[in-house]
Amino acid sequence: MNQTDNASFERFCRETTATFWHYHGGCLMGKVVDGDLRVMGINALRVVDGSTFNLSPGTNPQATLMILGRYAGLKMLKERSACKGCNS
Repeated sequence: MNQTDNASFERFCRETTATFWHYHGGCLMGKVVDGDLRVMGINALRVVDGSTFNLSPGTNPQATLMILGRYAGLKMLKERSACKGCNS
């Protein structure tokens, strides 16, 4: 590996980094959930966790998961407030 070449170093990290404690990839976007994290084919169910990530960041995912939860929560609140009275 050429340690002075950023592209080579990045490729090395991607190819050799693995996670054993932070599982991901079980509910991939486009295959299990849509872009809004809704489970395809099931009404009113979302998956908002690391299983929606196709790649591990190679670090502790806590901050990323907290931001994902906040993003999804705010999106759901916005959808709910835009649809007040829709089910009445």
